[in-house]
Amino acid sequence: MNKYQAPLQWLSQQKEPMVELLIKWVNINSGTENLEGLEKMLLTITEALQIFGEQIENIPLEPGVKLDNNGEIRKLHFGNALRLIKRPESPIQILLCGHMDTVYHVDSPFQTANRIDDNTLVGPGATDMKGGLIVMLKALEAFEQFDQKDQIGWEVIINPDEEIGSLGSEPLIRNSTAGKDLGLIFEPSFPDGFIVCERKGSTNFTIVSKGVSAHAGRDFDKGRNAITHLIKLLVKVEELNGTREGLTINLGHIFGGGPTNIVPDLALCRCNSRMKKMEDADFLLNRVEELIEEENKKDGVEIEFHKASYRPPKKFDIAHQHLFDDLKECSQDLSQSLSWRPSGGVCDGNIFAQEGLTTVDTLGVIGSGIHTYDETTHLDSLTERARLCALFLMKIASHAIDINRYKQMNATVKEQ
Repeated sequence: MNKYQAPLQWLSQQKEPMVELLIKWVNINSGTENLEGLEKMLLTITEALQIFGEQIENIPLEPGVKLDNNGEIRKLHFGNALRLIKRPESPIQILLCGHMDTVYHVDSPFQTANRIDDNTLVGPGATDMKGGLIVMLKALEAFEQFDQKDQIGWEVIINPDEEIGSLGSEPLIRNSTAGKDLGLIFEPSFPDGFIVCERKGSTNFTIVSKGVSAHAGRDFDKGRNAITHLIKLLVKVEELNGTREGLTINLGHIFGGGPTNIVPDLALCRCNSRMKKMEDADFLLNRVEELIEEENKKDGVEIEFHKASYRPPKKFDIAHQHLFDDLKECSQDLSQSLSWRPSGGVCDGNIFAQEGLTTVDTLGVIGSGIHTYDETTHLDSLTERARLCALFLMKIASHAIDINRYKQMNATVKEQ
């Protein structure tokens, strides 16, 4: 451990600077659709990355599309992404990823950081994942003090749209995985400190029902109630829950109708599903489309299906088992505890997995209440997680950990 000691000792003294930076970042609203706030966040992250002395790329993302509550497709604009590449010629290449956006809109009542005590901070995005970005930043800063740093080249991607499925940044992320040996993502761990080993897949879709408007008293029979037909369909969609092991469908948001004396001609439902296997996503979407086709045979009714996003499941294979064992050994060297368990949640780690990149995707802070007004960060975990990540990188650089074996293990399994 002696050769790793100086960078780790430096990190031990970084808690208060990290907390100060976290408060500054949390106080910037960077909800996914707040482009002005995202630009401000991008500038302050760029300022922090200047310490590495490399050119930082500000990458515009192609606009996407969004189905609004009127059933109309509109253009969806994203903030810009950041990319920094260090030593692309080094023998080992690692991709580090995080996101600057949060789920809190510009008009959310939850806007600022509040430090409750020495180890507790409540604030929007403090845990998911501005705290994680700071862990990544400081871990890299410590690693760059290591004598054998030249063995590792690394690339950082920070995207502005992860909270809505990385709709604009997914191509950038996929392209960045090429030629990489390992992926590290700084999403938060579970509140008890466990990290995620396996993730379900997720798909978002919207069902739009279009009927015929009419006066509810004078011409009721001439109308076709969009809400009624949507509800009948949704009952059948709900019954698909559990038809495959681990398959869930959440009917998350229903919109439609207006004055009660008018037969409504529009209703829609936004849905999310989770699945353990990629083929279960195909099964679900095909079945929903079949149900819609049956409903559309009825007079005066038109129901449309709009798929918004899909992230494939992330499996805990033999390579990940050994990766996590190596990481746990690092935690023991630091007198930290580390364990893992599956999650139904998704993140950009699902994209990494589909590209075949062995990845740890919850190296960020320990906290609770993410996506709520009680989002809380355990401040001691800022330095704890940064030390863990830095030691892991240093052990890889010094060949105390051989990450080539992760690829070899998966290759062997595929051959068998």
